[in-house]
Amino acid sequence: MIPSIMSCLGSFTILLLLACWTIAEPVQYCRFGHRTQDASVDFCLGLTTHYNATSNDHDLYLSVQVTRASALGWTAVGTGSMMAGSLMFIIYGDPFSDSKLPPTVSIRTIDGHRQPHVLSSADTGEADLRILQAEWVPGATGGDDISVAKTAVVCYSCEKWPGMPISAKTRSQPWIWAWNNKQKFENYSEDVHLKVHSYHATDGGWGRFYVDMTRSIDQDSSVPSPPPIKPGVAELGASEIPGGWSWMDSIVHVHGWVMAAAFLAVFPAGVIVMRSGSPKSFQLHWILQILASILLLVGVAIGLIRAHKLDSFHHWIGIIVAICSLVQIVLGWRHHVLFVQIRRRQWASYGHIWLGRVSLLLGWTNIITGLLLTGRSFSWIAIALGLVAADAAVLAGWIWVSAHRHKQRPQSEESPLYALQSMRDDYFAVAADDDDESETRFSRDESEPVAISKKDTE
Repeated sequence: MIPSIMSCLGSFTILLLLACWTIAEPVQYCRFGHRTQDASVDFCLGLTTHYNATSNDHDLYLSVQVTRASALGWTAVGTGSMMAGSLMFIIYGDPFSDSKLPPTVSIRTIDGHRQPHVLSSADTGEADLRILQAEWVPGATGGDDISVAKTAVVCYSCEKWPGMPISAKTRSQPWIWAWNNKQKFENYSEDVHLKVHSYHATDGGWGRFYVDMTRSIDQDSSVPSPPPIKPGVAELGASEIPGGWSWMDSIVHVHGWVMAAAFLAVFPAGVIVMRSGSPKSFQLHWILQILASILLLVGVAIGLIRAHKLDSFHHWIGIIVAICSLVQIVLGWRHHVLFVQIRRRQWASYGHIWLGRVSLLLGWTNIITGLLLTGRSFSWIAIALGLVAADAAVLAGWIWVSAHRHKQRPQSEESPLYALQSMRDDYFAVAADDDDESETRFSRDESEPVAISKKDTE
C-alpha cells in the first residue's frame, strides 16, 4: 500500500513539473494606491511574451487594470526608462457615466519630454498594435464608488518597435508609469490633450520599474490570451530596482526558508524520532519540536513585519498555526505529567496528536499559499508540492511500519526489556490511534520494571 502511495505521489510530482515547464509565466507589477491612507495611483500591468513562428518574432500581450474612484485624471504605463521613444498606454474615462462608454486606451509615443501624440503607421515601424479589451467592471469591494478599467493590448513583433528597445531576452527591461488625478476631460477621444503629471517621483506622479522579460516567454505553440492579473500580488517577475533584489525581498526570502525548514524538515523529523523506538526518542522529540516552534514563531514575526496588515488567508493561517504551536507545547507537557502518573493516554495525549497533525497540514498548505502570494514561478511551486508530497509519503510509510511493528510484538512476553520497549514505543504514539495502549506499568522503584496485566489491576 505504502509503495503504491509513494509511486502515485512521485508520478504526480513529475507530471506537475513537466506541465510547469510548458505553461507561460506572466509577469506582473502593481501599485495599490487605494489601499493606502491617502489614495494614490492604483494600477496593475501583466505581461506575456509569445514566440510567433510565422513572423519569427515575439509578440507582447499586455493586461492593464486601473482602479478609479472618479472621472478625473489618467494613468499611463510605457516601455523604456524615459518618455522619449517610449511606447505608452494611457487609460482614462468616466466609469460612472450614464452613457456607459468603455475606458479609452490611447497608445502614444514622443521623441522628447513633451505632449505624447497618438501613434501613426510611421511611428510603429514593423510592429503592429491592437486593442483587445476595454471595459469597466465593479471594484473588488463591490461598492458603487470604485470601478476598474480592464484593458488588454497585443503588440505583434514588438521587438521591432523603433523607439526605446523592447527585448524578450532581457532580465531587466525598464518600464515607466505616470499618473494625473486632477484633469477634467471635455471628451474622451484618443487624441485628447493631456495635462502634465506631477514632477515628483513615486506616488506623486511617476516612477520606474523593471521586468524580467525572459520569464514571461510562453513556450506553448497555441496563441495565448492576455495574461490574467493575480489579485493582491504587487511584483511577479518585476521589481522597482534593476536586477529585482531589495532588502524587503531578502526579508521575504528569510521568512520563506525559515518556515520551510520548520514544516518540511524539523517538525516531520520530530514525529519520526518519536516513533523510532530509540531510548532517546522522547528527548529528541521535544528538542526538535521546540526548535521547530522557535523557527515557526520567528518566521511568523518576520511575516507580520513584512505584511504590515492581515489581508490574506496566508496571513491568518500563519497566525493560527503559531497559536497551535503554543497550545501544542502545553498539551505535550500535560501529556507527559499525566502519563507518568497513569501510564496511558488521556485527553491531552489525543489533543497533542490531532493538533499536531492539523498544524502540519496547515503549515504545508501555507508554504504553497506563500509562494502564490509572493508570485513565485510555477517551477518553485511544483518543487514545493513535490517536497510536501515526499514528506507526506515518508511520514505515511514510517507510521505504517511503526504500527505494523507494534502489532507484531509478542504480547505474551513479560520480560523487563519488553516493558521498557513498550513504554518507549507508546509514550507519545503520534502515529497510530488504533494501537493498543501499553498493558505494562512500572513499580514505584523504576529500577525494577515489572509487567502488570489489566486483570491484576482490577
